[in-house]
This record gives sequence, structure tokens and C-alpha cells, in this order.
Amino acid sequence: MGDVDSAEVWSYRASRRSTWVMVEVVADGTRGVGELSDGAPLDALVNAARSVSSVVIGLPLDVARTTLRRQLEKLRTAGEDAFLWSTVLGGYEAAFADLQARLEGRPLSTSLGLGEPQPVRLYANLNRRYGGDGPEAILAAAVDAVRNGFPALKVAPFLDNHARGMCGAQLIDAGIEVVALVRDALPSDVQLMVDCHHLVPAELLDVVVRELAPMGLHWVEDLVPIGDRSGMERAAAGGLALAAGEHIWNPEVAAAACATGALRYWLADPKHAGGPVGVARIAEAVEGTQLTFHNPSGPIGTAHAAHLAGLAGAATWLEFAWGEADRTAFLEPAEPVTDGIIRPTGPGIGCRPRSRRKE
Repeated sequence: MGDVDSAEVWSYRASRRSTWVMVEVVADGTRGVGELSDGAPLDALVNAARSVSSVVIGLPLDVARTTLRRQLEKLRTAGEDAFLWSTVLGGYEAAFADLQARLEGRPLSTSLGLGEPQPVRLYANLNRRYGGDGPEAILAAAVDAVRNGFPALKVAPFLDNHARGMCGAQLIDAGIEVVALVRDALPSDVQLMVDCHHLVPAELLDVVVRELAPMGLHWVEDLVPIGDRSGMERAAAGGLALAAGEHIWNPEVAAAACATGALRYWLADPKHAGGPVGVARIAEAVEGTQLTFHNPSGPIGTAHAAHLAGLAGAATWLEFAWGEADRTAFLEPAEPVTDGIIRPTGPGIGCRPRSRRKE
């Protein structure tokens, strides 16, 4: 395989909450693409990713990948920018993996040793577009997602009210009302997840557990910090299935968080975890905790996560940012999602960006 010809980083404004950040690496006339969204404020993220692009130009593909990985792994262990650099690593590693698989003429999952790509269940994250519109808009979005075949949904009941200055018991009461409204409107066979975004005050944890436990939620995400073992154990004992892990790239941290058994679901995010190799390390570290895929991202991130689903088994879930209209036109070919299922293909991730409009 030849040398790396170029590495380009660019962004695409998809909705009021989402800007997708991409990196594309070209070798032998073949292009591989990865996503590194949400790793830092947009300008800082794009500038960081562009600052290391020259490292790989002109090097043989395998040498370029190894050289950049070593540099970024060092950067992500240093200081407050560790999460940023882990996400940059995740984007480049994804692009290199896609490029490698395309040059081999195989689907990404096969290239990674995970077998042929398989259909993956999606849950619709409603807050990437509908957050801030009020309970009725969120309810309408939930009903619409169910009509489109999604077997599970996720709501963020505290996020927008917190951003508007609501706090304490008022914040909790308003959030619980949103969850109850959506749960009551859903068919019994549709799963509901709740993302708390670490906004529940410690002194109100028991109240939230008591209110949410009877609702039959599939999981409750980021209710307490993963280092709060006492809080996690109380919430689990109160009847909640807990989920966490989206920002963690260190396997030792993941293993420690799962050691008590209070966490039922680990939410791996391929771009933040450092790409396919990082997710594989996380999957090994969390052992008996069910691995699922956090992914409030663009179609490129979704495609990569779908090819990694073989690390987690048939019981896994993949997050899908529901309601971002540009998704339908962004990829070529179109995103292979039908009735809440994604069916990944190849070669590589099986798709590529159609254009860079809205950069």
C-alpha cells in the first residue's frame, strides 16, 4: 500500500445542536473517513485535528497510522485537553480503519476481525433536535420516532430547563413530568431510556430513584458520576438499570466503574474512546456489563459504530440522533436505516459524505 497523500478536517452544521466534524485520509486514490464530533468547542477541536494532519503526509499508510497514534496517545494523557486529543485520535483511527478496509475491498467489520456486518438495533435520541421546544414537542417527536419503527427512545428531561436556569426540586419535578408524559404515550413494547446528564443534585438522588423506578425504564444514564460508588449502588438497589461511560477512554477507569455490578450498561463512544482499538480495549475491560454504543453523532460516526457492534453481541444498542433532517442527504449511498435498524455494508463503512455543504 502506498503513501498518505492528504488528511483533511472539516465540519458540517447539521442542526442547532449538532455540528459534525470529519477527517478524511487519502492514500492510493482511496479515501477513508472518520468522525470526531463533540470532543471540544468546535474551533478548538478543528484546529487541534488540523494541527497534526501534516504528521501523516507522505508516510506509508501503516507507518503514518502508528506514528500519529503514538503522538496522540501521549497527548491524551496530559492535562485538561486529554478528552479532546482522545477524540482526535478516535476520528483519525476511524478514518485509517475505513481506508484500510476499502483498500482491502472488505467491510470494516470484516477487516477488524469481527465478521460480516450484522443489523444493529437503534434507539432514537430525541434531544439533538427537539430539546428546548417543550414537553409537547418532545412527545410529538417520540410518537413520530415510534411510527418510523424505532423500538426504543431516549429523552433528556433535565438538560434544557437547567440551561434556562431551573435548579433543585423545581428542575427535578419538571424533568420527572417529561419522562412520565413520554412513557405513558409509548406502546408497552417500546423501550425508554433517560439521560440525566449528571444534573440530579446528590441530595435529591433518592427522590429521583423513587419516582423513576416504577416507570419501567430500560436504563437511566449519567444519574451519578461513575466514581460515586455509593450513589450508583443506592440507585441500582432502588430498581434502576444504570448506564454510563460515554466520555471514558481509559480501560482501567472503565473496569473500576463496572467492578461493583451497579452499572448494567456501558456506553462506549468510538470517537471519544480512541477509535476501534480503543473500543475493543473498553469492551474487554467492562466484561459482564453490557456494551452499547453512545453516538449522538452524524451518519459517519453511526456507520463506524455499527461496524463495531460485533464487539458487543446481539443484545447491544446503537444511539441514533433522530430528527436531524440533513442525515437523509448527507451520505452516498443513503444511510441504511429502516424500521429502527441499521444494516451496515462495505467496503469500509459502506458510505461516504456526499458533499461539504454548510462547512
